[in-house]
Amino acid sequence: MDFTIGPADAGKKMHRWLRTLLPGMPLSGIYKMLRVGRVRRNGQKAKPDDVLEAGDTIRIFMAEDDFANVRRNERKFAGVPTDLDIVYEDEHMLIVNKPAGLLTHGAPGEYKDTLVNRVWAYLYRTGGLEERVFMPAPVHRLDRNTSGLVIFGKSAAATQRLTAAIEARRIRKWYLAIVKGHPPSPGEFTSELVRDPHSNRTRVDPAGRTAVTRYEVQVACGKTSVVKVELVSGRTHQIRAHFQNAGYPLWGDVKYGGPLDRGAAGPSHQWLHAAWLEMEDGQRFFAPLPANFVAALRRLGYTSEMIARAQAF
Repeated sequence: MDFTIGPADAGKKMHRWLRTLLPGMPLSGIYKMLRVGRVRRNGQKAKPDDVLEAGDTIRIFMAEDDFANVRRNERKFAGVPTDLDIVYEDEHMLIVNKPAGLLTHGAPGEYKDTLVNRVWAYLYRTGGLEERVFMPAPVHRLDRNTSGLVIFGKSAAATQRLTAAIEARRIRKWYLAIVKGHPPSPGEFTSELVRDPHSNRTRVDPAGRTAVTRYEVQVACGKTSVVKVELVSGRTHQIRAHFQNAGYPLWGDVKYGGPLDRGAAGPSHQWLHAAWLEMEDGQRFFAPLPANFVAALRRLGYTSEMIARAQAF
């Protein structure tokens, strides 16, 4: 079988490309194929750590029946919804506005309806997954009950570049949150955070990794404030842990000491929305507050004019 590497798979290592191409084959089998020369790259024996380039020709020596048994099943994505709020798309990336309640990645018992699968299903049905092994991947994530902007890389090279930009803070992210009380504005939290995998909670602890959160109050009403938050570092549950530690927990975030949102439809959860992204070139993307977030603000007494001010950059 012969394959030509397209731009989407450029930058991927040979052994990873083969593992994705042949999901039914154990890793030991893939390494054996490489070791005995049953995989050729541009006519030469392939090595596991070869970095693929667009235009490379890959030849795999394998019986057709064996290949069919270990090859990825056709990506029909039957039953996977393609409900996506697409904010931006080009040949390199896709930016989507995730609703609260939807997992970014699969979790035990919940693998089918995730943001990742919805993106794959959308791209498959629009022809965006043809002739590729690399599957588009998010370069950052949001908690299940946090809504807002998520970036997907559409090729291995784009994903690597975007991930590096996120880690180096060349891509900036701002959130909107409802918090209990009235924190001084503007403000900054700098403290060490530790993640407890057993309780799925993050706490302030001198033994942890330093995290920096900047914020300013956009508008306040009654016992709450709407704050615009910028993550200078990126730790799991960073915003929730920092505001809890400062005495201003997120409204509805009972896991981190926030007040129960008794008027919410369904279980109470944090009101947190990833509203803005600023890319390396200065291009900025915005996702307005979702309807349920606006409804929560109205329950707390915020007027339409106040809600508009909350979303002003």
